[in-house]
Amino acid sequence: MTMALTADLTDLVRESLGDPLAEIAGQHAELLDHGPGMLSTASLHRVHGTTTSGATWSFFVKSIHSLRHWPGRAMIPEHLLADADANFPWRADADVYLADRPLPDGLRLPRMYRLDDLGDDRLVMWLEDVQVAPAEWDLNRYRCAARLLGDLAAAQPVAGAATGPREPLDSHLRYYREGPLDNVFLPALRDPATWRHPLVAVNADPLLRADLLALADRIDPLMEALDRLPHTLVHGDAGPNNLLVPADGSAEFVAIDWSWPCPAAVGFDLGQLLVGRAHTGELDPEDLPAVHEAIETAYAASADALASPDEVSFGYVASLVLRSAWSAIPFELLGQEPTPELHELFRKRAGLARFIVDLGRSLDI
Repeated sequence: MTMALTADLTDLVRESLGDPLAEIAGQHAELLDHGPGMLSTASLHRVHGTTTSGATWSFFVKSIHSLRHWPGRAMIPEHLLADADANFPWRADADVYLADRPLPDGLRLPRMYRLDDLGDDRLVMWLEDVQVAPAEWDLNRYRCAARLLGDLAAAQPVAGAATGPREPLDSHLRYYREGPLDNVFLPALRDPATWRHPLVAVNADPLLRADLLALADRIDPLMEALDRLPHTLVHGDAGPNNLLVPADGSAEFVAIDWSWPCPAAVGFDLGQLLVGRAHTGELDPEDLPAVHEAIETAYAASADALASPDEVSFGYVASLVLRSAWSAIPFELLGQEPTPELHELFRKRAGLARFIVDLGRSLDI
């Protein structure tokens, strides 16, 4: 990666500035924090500088790799390693560029200036450094995002049984169920010690554990019901943090960190849109009902050529349950000191879990 960052960037700078005569006067690489949860991201850098004429330039450089290179690989149970290596979609964010599928008006990708293949399942993406406008995630912004996600779904349907053969459906959702869900999240939920921990015992309602485990008995019927719905290609991680509002007004949103390269049921992308800011603690549980109603309505109106409102609702909620119900409480943080701030996060995440569970219990299979 060091060699990639220090390579001659003259051609990239000239392309980004639209100046065929630009010469680099200074160049700097800034390492960015990408958090522990990004399994396929090796590093993020901002490489920036100036030209001899005084113009400034900047690139967002994302290095991605196979799960074989993930530092936390030792946490994966030995019997799951082969499936994890084969199924984890580590290069999805690069492949969305190579597929070159049209996006709906109002949604765009960051411009990719170069893709370096370092070999051994390692890639480096040289991307536009999107300047982001200060933007509040109010209900109107949620509606705009859901509308565009509905447009995206309607523009990229996957053939169903009535129209001919189609790709295997929800393969990554099935991998998630058979891997992390069955081997990490559900065992943690079933462990009484989890619920005796002060961070959980104080903040989770007394019936939450029983309701989560009862909902787990519906996993197979939910998967089967999702398979019968209209399917589409999706973003896969369309939370607010991955839908940037560009300062230059070039689009309503710039979509980054695409992560789901296989078909999914209509409504799938709404799940991460709902839980994204709830996971970080920015969205209080009491605000979830209003966001839920706003995004479901907006998405259904945009995707009406692909699916009925009832199909959108089921696909959205069932996918949300399967992907987010059992990981809503952040069990991975139980080893940290129970500070007031961490108690507040657990309160909000327990409220998220309760909200998802109640939605899941309402599903008619």
